[in-house]
Amino acid sequence: MTSKRIATSLFAAALALAPASGAFAAEVQIINADPAGVGLNDPTAAAPVGGNTGTTRGQQRLNVLLRAAQIWADNLISAVPIVIRAQTASQFCDATSAVLASAGANAINRDFAGAPFAGTWYHGALANAIAGVDLQPGVHDIQTQFNLNLDNDPACLGGAGWYYGFDHNEGNQSDLLATMLHEYGHGLGFANFVNEQTGTLNAGFPDVYSTFTRDLETDEDWNPMTNAERQASAINDPDVVWTGPNVTAAVPVFLDNVSIVTVNSPPAIAGVLEAQPAAFGPPVPSAGLTDTVILAVDGGGVSVNDGCEAISNGGAISGNIALIDRGNCNFNVKVANAQAVGAVAVLIGNNQAGLPPMGGADPTITIPSVGITQAAATAIKGQTPSPGVSVTLGYDPANFAGTKEGFLRLNAPNPLVAGSQISHWTPAANPSLLMEPAITPALTDDVDLTLEQFKDIGWTLSLLFKDGFESGCFLAWDVVQNNTPCTN
Repeated sequence: MTSKRIATSLFAAALALAPASGAFAAEVQIINADPAGVGLNDPTAAAPVGGNTGTTRGQQRLNVLLRAAQIWADNLISAVPIVIRAQTASQFCDATSAVLASAGANAINRDFAGAPFAGTWYHGALANAIAGVDLQPGVHDIQTQFNLNLDNDPACLGGAGWYYGFDHNEGNQSDLLATMLHEYGHGLGFANFVNEQTGTLNAGFPDVYSTFTRDLETDEDWNPMTNAERQASAINDPDVVWTGPNVTAAVPVFLDNVSIVTVNSPPAIAGVLEAQPAAFGPPVPSAGLTDTVILAVDGGGVSVNDGCEAISNGGAISGNIALIDRGNCNFNVKVANAQAVGAVAVLIGNNQAGLPPMGGADPTITIPSVGITQAAATAIKGQTPSPGVSVTLGYDPANFAGTKEGFLRLNAPNPLVAGSQISHWTPAANPSLLMEPAITPALTDDVDLTLEQFKDIGWTLSLLFKDGFESGCFLAWDVVQNNTPCTN
């Protein structure tokens, strides 16, 4: 097998990419580790799609990896090339879920010249950038692979496959560009080196990511904790947060206020409820939306209140807010059925503890929808149809989605989810962030709060990007590509 190292700058013209600034941007190199005829070298003919001009499936895949590399390169400063070894592999996938990809630091370093924290592990690419020299010559910095089953197995996610365009118009496919931006992010610094199942540190030394990880319930940072304390904290949602000052300062700019549902009447259940906005459809209007809640009744099936079939009490729901139970079909199907009978918004009551995740995609949805807890839905049902429940869908002006005590939460579900724990933002953040545990349809080339997290751990950003937050001006890829000046 022959490996090829490809510098992104060599492909800039072919990919129609414009680097932010050759004098300041980092160089990211991709090592194609796939054998001939496979994965990144697949000769299967493919039509150009979404700005990707590749004419074979392998070239389109490689173009996407190069595009993701260029986006990160244009954001970061490093005198040492960042080397990524990439390949394809067969990974888990069934009809409803899949491991899209994986990545991590192949090299780590501590106690190098210029290290901000002594006795602390740093990701290899970051350590090289801080030290200004290659600390492990000949060793690639990041190892990544993505799942070929999406294209090869018709039972995998319904056979929809990967989307190789650059424009994030993936529809029901999986967006490889957003996926690789996420995976490269892990290798560049968005991950710890802790075994969350046992709480143990790597070779007994802390890491720079855990330096900014804190448990608010115990008021302890992760690095000084005992192994048992870290093990318990790893599943202590929603109390595990990121304390880095750059992320914390940027939270109000990037995140929406927390979604809430205020029950106005009857007095017996009046109050403020937690809510989870859907990933599809429009957001709740900033001024709020007030109306009467009507429990949806459908044509039967497993449940008459799950909204999975055509809704039979559309006359009552028209012009009001539909309440629908979670389960038995996708969230967007439920909302579409309520929309079809004239609902102005939808509440989805969970069928277990906590808030429903409200994922999905449907460009035809034109009404807002939010999830509420099972207990809240039960309380509302107890007041319908008489005396009736009036609610206002809106926002908490004092808090931001996915935060606690002003800090952005990390993903710490119980039970533990291997590969997802702590080294991701909470999925409660809204809008969706690149480094959440799942790739959502809302993601674009914008690497959002990941840049602020990178600043916290020691990365220096390129001149076009590093002062973006301080000046209130954020540059996305299209701004750089079109050479549009950044103005407030």
